[in-house]
Amino acid sequence: MAKLIDKVTVKNGRLIQVYNENRPEFSNAKKTYYAIWVEDASGKNERCLLLTEKEIKVAENRASKNKEDLTSKNLIINILD
Repeated sequence: MAKLIDKVTVKNGRLIQVYNENRPEFSNAKKTYYAIWVEDASGKNERCLLLTEKEIKVAENRASKNKEDLTSKNLIINILD
């Protein structure tokens, strides 16, 4: 189980910063990662992804260049989020 950096409740869709606890000394591995739990549209195939800050920035950049491909939330979901 990951050691959380931020004191937050882990939920689907929330980036949670975690320490790389088994990082070898003098390693190029990052000291921290961002974990996010995702699932497919049916609510199945749940899995945890670990991303670096750079990978998140690359994804954000891709999203900003492809606004037509972004999904949106309806008002009710947005209020409940």
